[in-house]
Amino acid sequence: MDTLIDKLKKHIHSEEDMDDSMFPFYLEQAKKYVQAATGKQTEYLVIMVAGIYYEYRVSEKELSEALDAMTPFFVQEVYSDGETANEST
Repeated sequence: MDTLIDKLKKHIHSEEDMDDSMFPFYLEQAKKYVQAATGKQTEYLVIMVAGIYYEYRVSEKELSEALDAMTPFFVQEVYSDGETANEST
């Protein structure tokens, strides 16, 4: 089974010569961000947010815009969890 780091590498199309020493940091920060946004750490959202952290590691404005663009995914995740909880009661 792929680890989150392996999945992140595939997501960003990492090449063998790329420095991946910051990937654990990006993943840890992404887990915290997704947890705060949705109340859980959904793997695909963690990988997507970590990819954004990797891609926009320098630019503040573009990083903010990219994370804002993730809002529909977070809303969908929370909404689908609410539907599941209501259906099972």
